[in-house]
This record gives sequence, structure tokens and C-alpha cells, in this order.
Amino acid sequence: MLSNAATSGKFIHTNFLARQKVKGDDKNTLKTSFKMIILGVVLMLSCFIFVWIRICVLNTGYKISESIKTQEKYLQENRKLKIERASLASPSRIEKIAKNKLGMITPKNNPVVILKW
Repeated sequence: MLSNAATSGKFIHTNFLARQKVKGDDKNTLKTSFKMIILGVVLMLSCFIFVWIRICVLNTGYKISESIKTQEKYLQENRKLKIERASLASPSRIEKIAKNKLGMITPKNNPVVILKW
């Protein structure tokens, strides 16, 4: 009866742990562990590479978007400048400046006189 031994304070020694066979690290367990570590490292590197490529793609997309916006801005400015050039080069404007600022007059229907040298 174990209860008597436990109450009397005596220690019952069983060599149960000594009789158990302890497995040492075999090569298969070591190889499996090594393979799992390598697989984990490869998986982590794959994830990092995927994230890095995704970030590069996003940055390239942002640069393309900015370039398109800049191109649109320059195209709009080009259109405005073409309109301004057309208005500045219009014959009516040039005639108005010639009459008002330079004091020129419209030629009369007099025949053209050719001077000989």
C-alpha cells in the first residue's frame, strides 16, 4: 500500500527512468530538422522577394502616374501657348498696333511709284 509508505515518510525508489531507453539524435532527425530549417529560410526569402518586387512595381506605377500628370500639364500649357501665339499673330491685332501705337495709316489706292536708282 502506497498510502502507508507515503504517510510514513519512507521513499520508495523505483528505477523506472533508468530502465527507459532514451533515443539519441539520429541522423534522420537531424536531417529532417535541417531540411525544415532550409525550407523555412527559403520560404522567408521567397516572401521577402515577393514583397520587394511588389514594392518596386508600386513605385514604378507611382512614377508612371506622375509622368502622365506632368505630360498632361505640359500638353495643356502647350495648347494655351498655341492659342496665345495665334492671337498675337492675328492680322487684325497687328493692324491695330500699327495704327494706334506706330501712327501708320492704311495706304490709299494711289498707284505705286517705282523709283529708279
